[in-house]
Amino acid sequence: MVKLIASLMLLAVVAQAYGDFKSEPESKSVVKELKIKADKQRQNPNQNQNQNHVEGQDQGCEGSLEVPEIPKAWIDMNQKCITKMRHQIQEEINASYQYLAMGAYFARDTVNRPGFAEHFFTAAKEEREHGSKLIEYLSMRGQLTDSVTNLITAPTVAKQEWRNGAVALEEALELETKVTRSIRDVIKTCESGKDNDYHLVDYLTGVYLEEQLHGQRELAGKLTTLKKMLTTHGELGEFLFDKSL
Repeated sequence: MVKLIASLMLLAVVAQAYGDFKSEPESKSVVKELKIKADKQRQNPNQNQNQNHVEGQDQGCEGSLEVPEIPKAWIDMNQKCITKMRHQIQEEINASYQYLAMGAYFARDTVNRPGFAEHFFTAAKEEREHGSKLIEYLSMRGQLTDSVTNLITAPTVAKQEWRNGAVALEEALELETKVTRSIRDVIKTCESGKDNDYHLVDYLTGVYLEEQLHGQRELAGKLTTLKKMLTTHGELGEFLFDKSL
């Protein structure tokens, strides 16, 4: 048994030595090829740079490709209509900022009207979504290929405090009425003349105007209920109304 183990170990050592001997010429061959390649690179450095430049073209930075020429006939919105749409986007953002200010006020620990705060924060989110949808529509019509930087101006909010919830709801109703009038103005501009934009007018009428009118009615109803509760219960009425929002 011991002789058998010794024989196997001897065979393993011989096999390892044979493998090293066999691979030595191959290793020398690889080293020789690397030296030849290095000598060629030293002799022709410009060729090496050109090759690297060609290989790097596939990794070019963004915007390196020219914009291809395509037909422009499908971009057919009237410029007056485009201007009104851009104005409407700004109106939606302005309303969103105003609602954010209202929500922030009623969320203060010294005011503590969580119902009002949630209501106005939700309204701010809806107005932002309206603005985003209008931007998507302009993009779909091919109208956002330039002049994007001046599409929206960050508004400033003049008022940041309200006497009570009823005053805030009144101003919210006035704000919604202003936005509705602005949408109607866009519709009026886009449907007049020979460049009647049927698709945009239908979109604004069936989606935006519908939602605005329902929103106004809902605000008017809440304001009526709150004023009745203030008349009968005073400040307790606002507290109870806040719980119902």
